[in-house]
Order: sequence, then structure tokens, then C-alpha cells
Amino acid sequence: MIAVRVQEEALDYLKRLSPQPRHAIRLAIKNLAHENGDFKALCDELEGFYRLRVGSHRVIFEYELVAGKRTITCVFAGPREWIYEVFQSRLME
Repeated sequence: MIAVRVQEEALDYLKRLSPQPRHAIRLAIKNLAHENGDFKALCDELEGFYRLRVGSHRVIFEYELVAGKRTITCVFAGPREWIYEVFQSRLME
């Protein structure tokens, strides 16, 4: 089992959602601890990050070593329509 952390920016998005999609995303994030879910590696400028698909929503995460343990850190979440462009622009800042 892998530890999963969710950064504030992803939590802010979850707080704005209605209960049903919020619950689905939280459950999908919990399943990441067992590396279950619809996720895949991103490429090009977003290499090193992964996306978790939950309906029309996406959660971007990365694997890190925290205190010597492999950890999944969810860094960004949003709707599929704009998440990749916004996340990439924030990486460039």
C-alpha cells in the first residue's frame, strides 16, 4: 500500500464540486493507494506526472519519495476540458 497525499490546490477543486462527483473522486484517490483506477502516464511537457480519470474529471499526481517511502501526491484536479493546459501553464511559472 502506498501513502497518498492531496495538495491544497486539488482539495480546493474538490470542495467546489457537488457531493456525487466529490465522493467519486475521493474514492478514486483512496484506490490509488493500491494503484487501482484509470490512470496513465502523461508525456511531453508533463512527463513524470500521471492522470487519474474519474468521469469527466482528472486528477494529476506524481510519485515521490517522502521520508524514504514511495508516496503518491495529487497535485492538481479539474475538468478534462482545461486541466492539462492550466496545469502545464502553472508548471511554467
